[in-house]
Order: sequence, then C-alpha cells, then structure tokens
Amino acid sequence: MNNQLLRPQIVPLLRDENNLDIVRYYLSFAVLFAHFAELTGTTNYFPTSSYTAVGGFFMLSGFLVFYSYLRSKSLGQYLARRARRILPPYVAIVLLCAVGGVFISDLSIQQYFSSSQFWQYLGANLTFANFLQPALPGVFVGHIHEAVNGSLWTMKVEVMLYLSIPIAAWLMARCNKAWALVAIYVASYLYKLYMGVLYEQSGEMIYRIMQRQVGGQLLFFYAGVAILLYFDYFQRHVRWLFPVALAVGIASKYVAWFDAIEPLCIAIVIIGFAYNCRWFVWLRKYDNIAYDIYLFHFPVIQLVIHWGIPQWNIYVALLLVVVMTISLSLLSWYFIERPIMRNKH
Repeated sequence: MNNQLLRPQIVPLLRDENNLDIVRYYLSFAVLFAHFAELTGTTNYFPTSSYTAVGGFFMLSGFLVFYSYLRSKSLGQYLARRARRILPPYVAIVLLCAVGGVFISDLSIQQYFSSSQFWQYLGANLTFANFLQPALPGVFVGHIHEAVNGSLWTMKVEVMLYLSIPIAAWLMARCNKAWALVAIYVASYLYKLYMGVLYEQSGEMIYRIMQRQVGGQLLFFYAGVAILLYFDYFQRHVRWLFPVALAVGIASKYVAWFDAIEPLCIAIVIIGFAYNCRWFVWLRKYDNIAYDIYLFHFPVIQLVIHWGIPQWNIYVALLLVVVMTISLSLLSWYFIERPIMRNKH
C-alpha cells in the first residue's frame, strides 16, 4: 500500500495540544440527551441535535481514520487497528444486553434462551445488522421503542466507511485529489437528495432510513478527509473559514439549499475548534470513554424506563442514566479495551 502520493503535510496532527477529547464527549452527550428525550417522551434541551452529533462523529472518523490509513504500512495493519479499536466494546455491549436481558424479560429463563428471537438478536447484532433484529424476547415490551440499543445502527455505517477508504485512496492517487473528493461529496449529496424525494413521494419510511445510511454519511466522512488532506491550507485560513462555516451552519436551519454544505461547515467548525483552542487540552492526559458512552447509553436509558424512574422524577432518571452510563463505560475501558489496545498481539 503506497500512500506517499496522498500523504499531506500533517505533522501538526501529531501534537497532543488539541480539543478532540472534549469534542467527542460533547457529541456523545448530545446523542445521550436526544435519546433520553425521545425514549421518555420529554423535550430535549441540548443545543445540538442527534443528527448533527452523529454526523460530527462520522466527520471525526473521516479525519482521524484516514490519517490512520495513511500511517499504516499495509491494508492488513489498517484493518487490524480498526478492529482492535471498535470491536471489543461493541461485542461486550451486545453480549451484555443479550445475557442480561433475561433478568428483565417477561419470559422464563428457558423460554428466553430457547427463543429464536434471542439467537436472531445475537446473530444480527454481532454482524452489525441490528436492523434485522433490534429487540430481545420479552424485553422492554410497551416502551416507546422496544429496541435494546438503537445507537448500534451507526456501527455498520462506520465499518462500511472504513472499508471505503482504500477505494477512495486508490481513486485519489490516480486522479486529481480535489476532484475525487468533490465527486464523492456530490454523489453522496445527490443520493441523500434522491432518497428524500422518494420518501416525500411515497411516504415509505424505508427511504428515510436509507437516506441516513452509508450513502448519505459519505458527506460527513469525506468532509473530514478533505480537511485532513488540506490541513495546512485549512490552518492558514481558519480565521475566516471558522466564522463563515459557523454562520452558514446556523443559517442551514433556515435556508434549504445550505444543507448541501452543512457537513463541510460542521467539519470546519469542529476541527477549527479542536486545533486552534487550548481550553480543554488537559483532557488529553486522561483516557477517553466517549465511544463507550455512545455504545452504552441507549440500553441504560431503556433500563431506567423499565424501572419506572422517569414517571417518578425525570431529573433523577436523567442523572441516573448519566452516572450508570459513565460507570459502565469506565469498566469497559479499563477491563476490556485498554488491555486489548496495549496487547499488540
């Protein structure tokens, strides 16, 4: 794998003085608060929507994972690094929910583990196809959403975006890099637009679902890649790029056609903040559990609803969700992820 043709001047990315950790935490809690409001039927007062937060995650993935690809000596090394990063906590949350679900299921232990739905859940979720079976037998029946972990739909998209990188890199190495990025971005936007038109014409929810799958998320992912590959230019002009992108991003809520460049604007704002501000660089000294928070929060919310706590006090319920999610995330990091990341074999 020869990445020399693509390798940009990205030495500044090697420095630790950035705000990427606080950005990850902010996006994770944006999704947590949005899902809490949705699952409890309450109002979400968090300033960032889950749509923007998920898009921000995909953008960060494009920015950082493409960098990882450029630094990898082979395709195998690149894929191994990605697997070691995302699989351990993902497999852990799927197995934890599958086994733990028996304690809150309406079914008996025998009925639960002998149910075809249980095994379908395991098979579907362990292969990133949770849309095939998002629920466990007798678990969270009667909730607004009976899905055990509605956040996992993004993981199959994330994996497919990872797999798109070698293809995109091959394309960029053989033609104009800028035009290749523009082509990917425009194709993704047209796909998203087309799915939106199909949804409006038919009213079929499948088109709305397809709109936010990998074809539509290439917008965010390769917006991050674009900033990485032109990082020097970005840093030289960030003083005017940042305010313009922020203004356009806000205006996109009111000007319909601005949504075409909204992903790029979000990328500019996030990376601009992360690499040109020192407010939260102290977080770099500590392990980051934002990914775990993203994976664990949804079933924790469902469990708190199962216990009936939101009906008693919505604020206590939210506090309990936050404390439980952070606690489980720390356990996952210290006992599963960190040992695996440190063991290179």
